[in-house]
Parts: sequence; C-alpha cells; structure tokens
Amino acid sequence: MRGPQLVAIVVCLASQAIAMPQATPKAPEFANMNGLYKISNPNSRSGVEWNSDYTKRPNVSFFDVYTHPIQTRYGEVFWTMMDPVTLPDDIIAKFKGKVLAIVGYEADQVRKTADGEDESMPIFWQYNHHYCAWMTGAKSTVKEVDEATFKQKSEFGVYNHEKFWIPVDLDEEDGVEAAPKGIPTSQFISEGNGGEYRKSFHGYPNGYAQLLYSPDTFRIVPMQIDTHNRDHDKSKFVAGPEPKNSGAPPNASYSGVLECPCTDRITKDITVNYQALEKGLCTTVVTNSTECFAAAHQLKITATSTPEVVSEPTLPSGCTVVKNSADKTTKVYYNTNTKGTQCGGGNLFSGEGSAISNVSLSLGLDASSKNLATISMTGPDGVWFGVGLNAQAMENLPYAIIVNGTGGVMERKLGNHDPGKQLSNSITVTSNTVVNGVRTIVMTRPLAGATADHFTFNPFEQSTLPFISAVGNTSAFAIHRFKGTSMLSVTALNGATCICNGGITGKINGNGFSKNCLPEPMGDLAQQKNPTCWVQTYRGGLHCCHHGWILLDKDQNPWEDVLDTYFLKFRFWYQDYDASVPTHTNLERVYWQTEAQAGEYDIVKAPAGTPANEAIQVITAHWQVKNMIGPVTGAKGVQLIYAGGHCHAPSCISMELYNADTGKLLCRHLPVYGQGSADDKFDEDGYLALPPCLWGTEEEGLESPMLLPFNGNMTSIKRNNNTYDHYGEMASWQMRGVYVY
Repeated sequence: MRGPQLVAIVVCLASQAIAMPQATPKAPEFANMNGLYKISNPNSRSGVEWNSDYTKRPNVSFFDVYTHPIQTRYGEVFWTMMDPVTLPDDIIAKFKGKVLAIVGYEADQVRKTADGEDESMPIFWQYNHHYCAWMTGAKSTVKEVDEATFKQKSEFGVYNHEKFWIPVDLDEEDGVEAAPKGIPTSQFISEGNGGEYRKSFHGYPNGYAQLLYSPDTFRIVPMQIDTHNRDHDKSKFVAGPEPKNSGAPPNASYSGVLECPCTDRITKDITVNYQALEKGLCTTVVTNSTECFAAAHQLKITATSTPEVVSEPTLPSGCTVVKNSADKTTKVYYNTNTKGTQCGGGNLFSGEGSAISNVSLSLGLDASSKNLATISMTGPDGVWFGVGLNAQAMENLPYAIIVNGTGGVMERKLGNHDPGKQLSNSITVTSNTVVNGVRTIVMTRPLAGATADHFTFNPFEQSTLPFISAVGNTSAFAIHRFKGTSMLSVTALNGATCICNGGITGKINGNGFSKNCLPEPMGDLAQQKNPTCWVQTYRGGLHCCHHGWILLDKDQNPWEDVLDTYFLKFRFWYQDYDASVPTHTNLERVYWQTEAQAGEYDIVKAPAGTPANEAIQVITAHWQVKNMIGPVTGAKGVQLIYAGGHCHAPSCISMELYNADTGKLLCRHLPVYGQGSADDKFDEDGYLALPPCLWGTEEEGLESPMLLPFNGNMTSIKRNNNTYDHYGEMASWQMRGVYVY
C-alpha cells in the first residue's frame, strides 16, 4: 500500500458538507473501526503485550468525519484541495475554548449502500496514493499562498502543481479566547498515509497526543487513483486496461495505473539551457559548432560576423564569445583545441535584450574599482514601462526598475501579481531623451544592491540574466497592458566569455519539471542516475499524475461514463486534556525523505538473469537531526515517539532508521502483505500494512524513547524488490516526537 508527500491543487467539489457525528459516551462499548494493529518494535522483554485497542484507554471517545463525495472514472486521478468539512456540532461545542487531545485516528474509504450504511471500497478499486490533511480550530485556517511565502513557512505546508497551502493563525474577535501558550491552533495529519493507510497504526502512547485548541474544521488533499475494473466485483482484483508504459507484469496483483506511468497523453518539452561564464572552466562543455552557434543565439548574443570554427590555444576550449571594444565586433568561435585557456579576462562587460517589441534593456558592468552598472532602458513615451531582473514571472518577486510616462524612475520589489513595495533610491539618471515617441533612460548605480531587496550585479557569478518587462496604459505605474519574458547575457569586453551547457530543463504537459536529487552523502539517487531526477529520463510518478488526468493511452477509454462515488472516512480518537497536570504532551512533526528531497524515485528493473534473491534495489540517505526538526532555544534535542515509514506495495522489502553516531537501529519496518483473505476486507492480496515504531513506557509493552541531539547524525536505508520497474516509489519517514530540555 502506498503513499508519501505534500500536495495541493484547487478544483473543489461543490457538494453538501458531510460530518456525521457519533455519540461520545464516557464508557464506550465499541472496537477499533479497522480492527487491531501491529507495531514494528514491541518491547519483548517487558512481559506486557502492547495493545492497539483504543477502547482500552481510559476516558476515550471518538468522532467520525467524512469528506465531501469523491467521484471518478476509471484511470482518473483525484488530487485536489477539497472543501472544508465542519466537525460534529457536539465536538465543536464541547471543546470551544478548550483543548482536544487526539490520541490516534483511523481511516477508510467508503461508499453508501442503499440503506445508508458504510461499505468499504477495496484499495484495488480506489487507490490512496497519499493524503495530507489539517484539523484547524477557531483561531486558525488553511490559506493558499504564493511560492515565496510557502518556502518561508512550509513546515506543515502542502504544495502541488503551482498551488501552495499553509495553516495560518487568526486573530478575529469571535468570542473565543486566544489559545493557551504552547497549544497548537492547527494540526497536520499525514502519518501512515497511502495504500497502507487503513491498517497502519496512527496512534500514540499514553500521555502523548496531537493537541488542538477549539477545533472546528477538517480539510484534506487526498491523492486517489481509480483502478476499478467495472466488469468485476470486489471479491478479487482483476486489472483493467493499462497504458503501454505501465511497469506491471501480466497477471500482477496490482494495477500498473496506480504507479502514475507517463502515458501517450503526456507531452514533454525539453530544453537544453546554456549560460555565459566569465571565469574558470565550463562544468559541461558545448560539444560541437552547430550547438555552439545555436547556444549563442539562445543567450541573445548577436554576432557581427559568421561564427567560426578554430583551433586556437589562446582561447578557451569549446564555445566562446569575443567582444572587441575597439572595432565594436562580437565574434562567436567554436574552439576545437582541447588545451585552451580559462574563461574570462578583464572587468568590463555588456549585454542587451528585449522581452517585448517596444521595451529593451542594455547593461554595461564595470567590475573594476568603479563598481558601477550602467543601465539603459527604452520604451514608449507617455506611459510607464519597466523591467524586473533575474525573474521569469512576477511570482519570482523580482527587483524592478519602473520608468513613468515623463521619465521619472523608481525601484520596486514586486509582489506576486501585485505592485509590491517601493524601495530606497540607488539610481542616478544620466540621460532622459525622447526621439520619435521612444523614451531612452540611461542610469547608473553600484553593482551591489543597496539592500537585500535590490538586485546585485555580479558578472563573475551570473552572466546570463532572465528578466521580465511590461508596458502600461497610463503615465503612472499601474496594471500593465503588455508583458513579456526574455534574457540577456553580459559578455566580457576584450576577453573570452565561455558558453557552457547549463543543464536540461523541461515541462510535462506544460507544467514545469523540478527535482532536487541531493548529492551524496545526503542521498544517492543522482549518483545512481535514477530516472526520476531528470525530465528527459522521467518515466512516471507525480509529474504525470495531476488532478483530473486520465492515466491511460489515447486509444483507451473504457467505462467513460461509469463513475464511482465514495468518501474518505476518518475516525478520531480523543481524550480530554487537563492543563493542570498536564495529562498529555503535544507531539511535534518530524520528517525526512530517504529519497533526499526528490519526493519520489524509480525502482529500476534488475538486469536480465539476476537471481530472484538478488533483485534488490537499495537507496541510502544521511542527514542530521536538525534537518528534520528545527532546533528551539534551550532544547537539547528530540525524542522520537512515533515513526512511520512510507513504502509502496508491491515492491517494498524494508526500511531502516539508524542513529549513525552510535550505529543503533532505531526502527525497522517489515511490511505485512495481504493474502486476499475473504474474512478480512483490508487483506487485499499483494497490498500491505506498514506497522510503525512506537516508544513509550515498559508498562505499555513499549521501548523507551532515546534522546537524539540536534547535531546528531541519522541514516536511512530502504530496500525494494526490483524484479520489475516501478514508478513514483517513496521512502519518507513521517514521525512525531517531543523536544527534550
């Protein structure tokens, strides 16, 4: 069973909110919703058997929450921020101005029978890839924000496909007092998510809880994939049509659709990027003259004569631009001499570019003792025009220079589709002329920005500069009429500027592709050349799995009008919180990825002839405790209380978490695979549960938690069977812990 990482897109179902509260008796006579659970690290020496039955806890109660209806056709992805669900009225009333202690929760996916009862949907019909949810209170909400804000405050954020969400505190006067110090106003819920979510334990030892002040709302971003073969009932899995790129073998116990293969409905736009370099040598050189001359054109470098192929020891090897200040020529050379000089020479640089037809930008940079940038901008007279530097869109929040309709100049820090703020002036206007309705402004300013919001020019570190430009309707700065994006490259005067291969970027179905496969020792995906790291080798996973997409080839369209309608159901188990004791310690979220910030990776099929017992793919990650939970003043470190790894069926073998300083194994997950028992609705053949590790007291049958100092080193090892290809595999550790002072 599968699951993983953070998400969110905005297409909301406008359905009636459903919460269906349960009574909350003091002495409940009921059992767990999904039966009993296992953990990976029971204390066998304690003589006490750990018990997963929530009803055995003192003064425990529960309430149920249902999402809005989810409705999909075969092969469809449902992956969006759903409309909020109001918690049951009695829960809101009971905890208004008070603290709820969530000691665990259970989850299922259900449809309604004719008599209104819940009927569980098999995981091989509707596959939960993962979910991320919040429970918020009277003093918090979940808000969509821009990317920059998300990166600053994304500890419990959710992102996906250019949508970003974070919880925020509210200060309105609503008759509810502010939350007590140290009590959260919202809680993030995602541990043990994915295909394993129904039979993986989501609870905590006695005395620990996710505390929440004055709760009232539940929000969720589920990622569901419809793999329901409409021609067969739920007694046994039978695969429906699968795309040609599916990694699933014939007669597999799972659908290859749930691995998000890139189908022939997917288009890739791949771009080789180039950059100008003013010192040192290219990390990756341009390999031939044709590529060299095309690269110069891409960088907006205009040669004054036909490019030449030479073999010259006085030039850098590969692709070079030589700009001569005396005769005003710019020449592009492809130098076949492999023992050429280094890039650069001199301190003077210039370049020009235009993003829209009537606005242009030219730069002259003097990196000598003068430390001066000369900036020339042209645009239409009578209306404002401007440029934003080192940006491809306003959402990059660039430093901008705005010229008004009479030639007045101001500097701004732009917002995400808003005017942002005006900055202190660092520019001196040296010329302001109008010829034939075109205004030309020449300005100077220091290379170094006056503040962190002012752009700093450094041709030795960044010679290629993307920029945006716009023209307005009015003399004063306001909404734009036209806009555009371009770049310019400053090249050395009387020196040799190298043109280097800056790597490949691309888009999948028009959406930008971005991966951050960290180098060793943090991770080893890049070193292993895992296909997930680069757009040109990407075969399947989250980037081919957007909300509403159909994971089938173009000629496959079965059961187009036969929709499944169902709900995700959460049962929250809680106890009353007494601050005077206190009865519970709040659990902080602790998180890291063995796939080292890539978010997913491929299981690559073992070479033909590999013995079955050797068809194992291993990835490893190394990091420090402070990377997975931020240090706080006065704390020595953290104790883990709950650790839930994330490992997909059908290839998951194990996950291991180590204290790398002592070599002690902290947690080992061995998945429990389903056997297809007719007596257990959650025992689907080939799918799995992943028992978490839990630390508490010996009296509960648990191991004691250990202090992990913030500068302590951690190691994770993940093993998968690679008899076949699998896409979008994940290896994150979703954990909870407490600070130790």
